[in-house]
Amino acid sequence: MKKSIVGLVLSVALVLCLCFLIVACSNNSSTDSSSNSDISQNSNQGGGSSTDSTQGGSSTDSSGVGPGPDIPPVEENKIVHLPLDYSTMTYVGTSLKDFSAMFDEQNDLGDPKADLEVGVFPKFPSTLVTLYDADGNGDINAKDREHVYEVTIDLGTEHYVDCLYVFFESPGHEIVLQTGEPFKYNNEVKATAAAIGWAKVTMDTTTRYINVRFKNGEAVTELFAYGRRTGEYDKVNTEPHDYRDFDYFLGINGNQADKNSTIGCANYFRDYVNWLWCFDRSVYPNSPGTTFTATMSDRYDVTYMMLKQLGVDAVPCYMFRPDDFTTSTLEDYMKPETYVMYGELMYQSALRFGFNKDNTKDMIKVLGLQKRFNLDSITWIEAGNEPNGEGNDGFSPYELAAFTSTAYDGHCNTVIAPTGSGVGVINANANVKMSMAGLAGVGVRYIQAMSFWMEHNRPDGELALDAFNVHTYCKKLITYNGYQVYVGVCPEIGEITKYVKQLCDWRDKYYPDKEVWLTEFGWDTNTSYGTENACHPYADFTAREIQAMWLVRAYFMFAEAGVDRAAMYMAQDLGDEATSVGKYGTSGVIDYYGNYKDSYYYIYTLKNTMGDMHFAEVIDSGNENVWIYRFENGNGKSCYALWCPTMDDIRVNGYTLNIDGTQATMVEFANEDTDGVSTDLTVNNGTVTVNVSEKPILIFSE
Repeated sequence: MKKSIVGLVLSVALVLCLCFLIVACSNNSSTDSSSNSDISQNSNQGGGSSTDSTQGGSSTDSSGVGPGPDIPPVEENKIVHLPLDYSTMTYVGTSLKDFSAMFDEQNDLGDPKADLEVGVFPKFPSTLVTLYDADGNGDINAKDREHVYEVTIDLGTEHYVDCLYVFFESPGHEIVLQTGEPFKYNNEVKATAAAIGWAKVTMDTTTRYINVRFKNGEAVTELFAYGRRTGEYDKVNTEPHDYRDFDYFLGINGNQADKNSTIGCANYFRDYVNWLWCFDRSVYPNSPGTTFTATMSDRYDVTYMMLKQLGVDAVPCYMFRPDDFTTSTLEDYMKPETYVMYGELMYQSALRFGFNKDNTKDMIKVLGLQKRFNLDSITWIEAGNEPNGEGNDGFSPYELAAFTSTAYDGHCNTVIAPTGSGVGVINANANVKMSMAGLAGVGVRYIQAMSFWMEHNRPDGELALDAFNVHTYCKKLITYNGYQVYVGVCPEIGEITKYVKQLCDWRDKYYPDKEVWLTEFGWDTNTSYGTENACHPYADFTAREIQAMWLVRAYFMFAEAGVDRAAMYMAQDLGDEATSVGKYGTSGVIDYYGNYKDSYYYIYTLKNTMGDMHFAEVIDSGNENVWIYRFENGNGKSCYALWCPTMDDIRVNGYTLNIDGTQATMVEFANEDTDGVSTDLTVNNGTVTVNVSEKPILIFSE
């Protein structure tokens, strides 16, 4: 339904003739539908939200000044343009669709209100909101067009909103504007376009939130808000987040089939577990569904205890899909009680594998003979893997928020299991923490929408998780033999931390006690151009060497970004390295036949040499081809990581590094060596001289 700009320009005459006529009605009263382009609000006005928010909101007020308790509101009776930012001010919780086109030209279109008031024809938007395949069947049909979406605008604090100016791209389109407390809005205005063009919608209310509802394809193309700030912004945390030691930070993904010795190369192991391996839906609710039978319990009981003895923190990741749950309507996916079965499994797992001296045997409600609890083999559980999917077949933010709330504590103990089991991780064991499901992609806005739902729907208004969790990969599109194909690129060119830094910054401000995990990243060593994420050999580097050095560089970059835990994907290849074409099939640190790759030894070297160290600072090298990160421990020892952030065989020989100690040792990563190759360096006046390449080196000083 997207229209061309030419088509819009040709519509100017029609728009001018109709004078931006639109028809408006409210939920309980009608308004004048004369030629006046002003849409008045219904007489049943509501006040603004009475709740305080601890996240989201504008980064600027109407005068362009950042938020803060000492900034006075805009003077009374002054109406100004309130700048809207899609990435920080809006929540789309009912779909996975990107509605950024509604807010992306705030600085390009001038001032529609001022233009119309002086008789100047305002500019037309150039980016339009398109239809969405809501049911995911590959075809835009009548059912798709009936789907209703919501975008909630968070102004950051109370504002008097005088009016909105909206641009309709087609006659007959309708939007509903709601204000008040989120999910309990008490004021509503409907606006229907009589023509293509700008229309004024009078609001005349005080609110923090403006909720915009519309059918698929009927979203306005651009929305301007006018008013003034009347409240104070929430204070945000300004204390820096503590960086994690590598003993906690360094992780890999895998499953029970992986060798325990392979798992030992990192400090934490993310274990993929299909939740239906451990839960029998066929007997539910007549009998507990959790099935820790002898086979399953030994598989996890023994392995998790063995990992703990190796110094590896096991984190079971209980994977699920939306169609694992029976629902009558789409709205059921946003109801916490829909996920009672999963919540019961999480309760029983935390009871079994965690430790809490107050737990008792009568809390166990499982099938099978293995009635165990307090095994003390885990401290974390992850509630899912990529439930948002890669298209529109996954959970929306509000749906995953409802799911996560149940998995965490039974939605504040309001979801009751009919089997007599408790529901939720922390209800079984407050000593076991829960990470949200790892998202496909770094979904900063997705996570913000989840927190928004929890704040306004959970009885306690709290965030029901202990760690945010995202995934990212690095690739680029190139032309090969006349075809467009993807290839892997190094983490610096791929800007692997670009969006996770945004997530860490948001976490630091609003949820400083929560962790950020990056639980999937990596590269394949199959070099076919049919493998999207492949490490293609160059210079003297093999694909395995490239994978190894890119992984190490990515770990350093995630540590600098403020990530608490990073796990590469994954422990073992899924097929033969030479013939397994396709993404992620050969991204392991061990090949299909059990042979260790270079990456296994490189990661092990990080574990053995930097285990007690955390990120300290980025050092300006004075050379754009040399990156330097300094790490430190609590005993006065530093580690300088140096590398060239390129993939062109760049080398900087004879580089002089300033260090903070009198003794220095260089560690070089090497295949078949879990500690690296060490060389003592000569310190001259607080400097050492080293050769830097795309394979990182470590300089330890004290």
